[in-house]
Amino acid sequence: MRAVLSELRHGGLTTEEALDVTAEVFAAALLASRRYRPGEAPARAWLLGIARNKLKHRHRRAATETAARRKLGMPRLTYSDEALERVEEQLDAAGSVYTNGTAGLPPAEREAVVARVIEERDYEEIAAASGATPAAVRQRVSRGLAKLARLGREER
Repeated sequence: MRAVLSELRHGGLTTEEALDVTAEVFAAALLASRRYRPGEAPARAWLLGIARNKLKHRHRRAATETAARRKLGMPRLTYSDEALERVEEQLDAAGSVYTNGTAGLPPAEREAVVARVIEERDYEEIAAASGATPAAVRQRVSRGLAKLARLGREER
């Protein structure tokens, strides 16, 4: 864990951001563990590779967001701790409906929604891993999210 955290800190992240991404790295490693082949590279190198990929993805996304804000002339928003806590409380209350609701989705939809929304993977990557076409994955995600949205409306 220390090596991953250090790699991310040296990659320009704050300690808090690096801790968040470290958790993402280990979650991604756990999800991809059946693809790991002992002997090809040490586990540490494999984890550092995942960390570098997560870091690149985060930097690309931040650059895209910054460019869009500049183009629109919008400043970066900041929030107080109290405001963030209120949002988290509301999300936790609503999120449990959606998190618990994924269990009721058909397996293909559940896997597609988790891969796209929670793991933030690209449609093409999900399609390659699942053996489906990107269009089929988009449809699965769309259907799954629609079912979760209906479930969320019913819970209110």
